[in-house]
Amino acid sequence: MKKSMKGTIAIAAGIALLLGGGGSMAYWQGTASTSSAVVQTGELGITVGSNPTWQVKRGTTTTPIANISTFKMVPGDQVIYTVPFQTVAAGTNLTASGSIAWGGFSSVPAHLTAATTGSTYNSVAISGTTFTVAQGTANGSLVFTLTWPFGANATNDTAAATMNQNWNLGATTVTVTQTANGATP
Repeated sequence: MKKSMKGTIAIAAGIALLLGGGGSMAYWQGTASTSSAVVQTGELGITVGSNPTWQVKRGTTTTPIANISTFKMVPGDQVIYTVPFQTVAAGTNLTASGSIAWGGFSSVPAHLTAATTGSTYNSVAISGTTFTVAQGTANGSLVFTLTWPFGANATNDTAAATMNQNWNLGATTVTVTQTANGATP
């Protein structure tokens, strides 16, 4: 037999032994993984309470109104409508502002006076129609007061203009909006 043939047979036998389990290839390997790397988003929201309160103040006495739909306002009454609300602001770099668009002002007739004093947010009086939203969960209350002075101007207090009338104090909205905190959009 030729030397080249013997060499080929020897190589083939070596490969057959390796592939047939007569030998094994070995190499080293290591693996590592990072620990949890979850990024979480924050939250900004507002809810208006479903249980507003109604009160009537006459002189120095304030009394709850059990059912506003059956209450009939008369000269000398001051009706106080209080609506609770709650904000949630969660975000490491979150800054936000709140704004109030008071509804009902357009429907208040000339002989009545409407005011929004007494509203609070995060235990601080709201001055005007804006406030700074606090981090976390914070509570507030919107207060709308409707006053009908006793003995008001007779030209505005005629029976035809004031009896059996309805005024909607609803449609007030509170909006919370993220504000820039130094970052360029």
